[in-house]
Amino acid sequence: MTKPAQTRASLSVGTALPVSRVADLAAKAASSVDDPAGRIRVEARSLNAVSLSVRDHIEGNELLRFDVLIDRALGRTNSRTMITTFTVKGGVSALMPPAKRKVVAFSAYETYMDWFVSGIVGEDPAALVTLVSGE
Repeated sequence: MTKPAQTRASLSVGTALPVSRVADLAAKAASSVDDPAGRIRVEARSLNAVSLSVRDHIEGNELLRFDVLIDRALGRTNSRTMITTFTVKGGVSALMPPAKRKVVAFSAYETYMDWFVSGIVGEDPAALVTLVSGE
């Protein structure tokens, strides 16, 4: 099945911060997001990964799930966000090809990436940040 292009959106960060601090910042960024599409909740957390979901404000249904994967290699801590499950908008957009459909709560995911980068760069201005927009 073809996925929407937005599901390829990701953020990669290379930093001198320790793995535990990057995991802390990944979890902390979730509480900073205030988006009309929904709230972000930390579902699971380990030293090498933080699993997050976007849930709607009314019923608490999961709209989007993504992970922040963290590892240490060659003296740098690397992290990457990745959308794992998603919901697409219904209605007229169901007539569009799957690659052009829009992901529900994608704006919350984008806001999360902004907050995560702000936290990392605030502590390590030399961090390398790569954003794949998914558009």
